[in-house]
Amino acid sequence: MASAIGIRGYLVTAHKKGDKAVLSFDADEFNVKPSQFFTNFVAGHAAVVQNDEKERSWYFEEREGDGEGSSRGYTHYGTFGFESNFVDSKTKAKNYRRKVDDIEEIPLFYEYWRPEGADLCFAAFQSFQGRSCIKLVMDQAQEEFAAINPGYILKFRKLLPSEGSSLYSKAPVRRLRLIKRNAPQDVTDRFLGRRVPDKVNFEISMSTNRNKILGSFREVTGALRKNDAGLVLHDGIEFSEVYADVKIGGKYRPVGVFGSDSNAGVIDITEDIVRGADGHPTFESLTKQCDKILLDFYEVLTNK
Repeated sequence: MASAIGIRGYLVTAHKKGDKAVLSFDADEFNVKPSQFFTNFVAGHAAVVQNDEKERSWYFEEREGDGEGSSRGYTHYGTFGFESNFVDSKTKAKNYRRKVDDIEEIPLFYEYWRPEGADLCFAAFQSFQGRSCIKLVMDQAQEEFAAINPGYILKFRKLLPSEGSSLYSKAPVRRLRLIKRNAPQDVTDRFLGRRVPDKVNFEISMSTNRNKILGSFREVTGALRKNDAGLVLHDGIEFSEVYADVKIGGKYRPVGVFGSDSNAGVIDITEDIVRGADGHPTFESLTKQCDKILLDFYEVLTNK
């Protein structure tokens, strides 16, 4: 199966510390205004930022930018701190022994977009097989903004949280999938009537006929029942992951509703991108999908 490619979307606003009111991006009270800050932030982190405690690294490679806060390109995300073997997938021959201080990097698409004249910015971050460096980047941005503008903060608000009370609470849902990875023997016995040699992934899917919907995002997610362990419970079976097909950017896309931090709130664009020879999505296909998603964020937020 191809590696899952996801997009997380955030609304970025500026505030006086302790105040919920959104400040104008052009307010004179900032030492460095938010739009200029993002331009400086991307340019200022073109060299590797290394976190030895978390054994992670990252840096920006800007491909396109307008000098006024909007920017897109790649965040090169690296992991280090352990040894491993790189082997040929067919022959199993060892090609390379990774050292503790070697950094394994993957390119992850990012985009900051400030609609013209708006007092907000949208941010989109790509994930690859659940791997992402969003928190590292966001924490750094918030820390540096607060240092440059004492008494003021940047807020990153996830636009598709795992709960229904989000920007897309009224969005239509066409399909709901409940997934249990590595289902135990009693679940497979119950449905197959026999034992299977290995654990299997068990999935329940609910969908509608063409042009019909299951309900709104809030209605569908609000109907999910959870047990004392916090897992979704359906027909006596515990499910650790839930995905809903939500209409975003002109089409229905799978969105992680419930599960680990690696999939909750993530828009799955795996089927909509084109992969290069390196196995990663091409910049052009990522740009195309992100443009649709970010524009949809803006139109939903402004009811356009």
